[in-house]
Amino acid sequence: MKQREEARRRRRAQSKGSTGGLQAIQVEEQLPTGQVDLRTLTDRRQVEQGCMQENRARYDQTRSPYTTPPMDEPLYSMFTGADAERNSHALLEGRLPMPDGIDSYTQSFLEQCRFHQGHSMIPMEVSPDDHTYFWSRNPENKGSEPHGLHNGHFKAGIYSPTVAQCDALFRHIPLTTGFIPDNWRHLMNFAIEKKPGDFRLTKMRTIQLMNSESQANYKKSGRLAMAYGEEHHLLADGQCGSRKHHQAIDLALSKRLVWDLLILQRRSRGGFQMTQSLVLIGSSIGWR
Repeated sequence: MKQREEARRRRRAQSKGSTGGLQAIQVEEQLPTGQVDLRTLTDRRQVEQGCMQENRARYDQTRSPYTTPPMDEPLYSMFTGADAERNSHALLEGRLPMPDGIDSYTQSFLEQCRFHQGHSMIPMEVSPDDHTYFWSRNPENKGSEPHGLHNGHFKAGIYSPTVAQCDALFRHIPLTTGFIPDNWRHLMNFAIEKKPGDFRLTKMRTIQLMNSESQANYKKSGRLAMAYGEEHHLLADGQCGSRKHHQAIDLALSKRLVWDLLILQRRSRGGFQMTQSLVLIGSSIGWR
């Protein structure tokens, strides 16, 4: 039931994209009496601005309200500028000189990013067989960003060896060279209600549609990273999500049981929450 309702909400969101997007939002206002009132906004500019502010506060926490070290200088320029690839390889190989002006915790993290002995780079390749296998298992009606080709094109293309080889090549080049096609630079955000009829921004969820080929490469790289972590025993047993016998629902149940136990024992749960956040960060890699 939950999956069907989620699919219906996604279809409604996609229809909104073709008709101008979200038509209204609700914002909470504090009245002089202390009560909270809901005000409905229908102006398109206000709707867009409200959605952007909520997304920025929720998903841009590396820069707002406080800038984290990777998003600040000198690290930001080191890993986003012209020398980004060279610095990244140097970091992984353990020969990157630590820049001045970074704190000891950040330096310790960077030192731990190097390859362990016996580890190597993950081979990245999109062969026609990989491409055909991927699209034979993915549904046609999945949403994608409208500037690129629809999923149905790629599912139909796998039945032609020539088209499948061309499509695989168009995915292989960006994956191995870092080149980003213009169509891949477009992203579309949708705010969908968790509960039907509740259009409060704080109670809605944002989904992001991207180019079909870009999404396919993200999934491939994420699964390769998870497989690499399992092969080299880099993933903790308590890290759930995107792995067999380690479903996210198991983690949610474990968290609920641990919280109940902490309440009964009247113990702090701050350390557990921090560990939980790190587990979820790792799980999101495989989900993408």
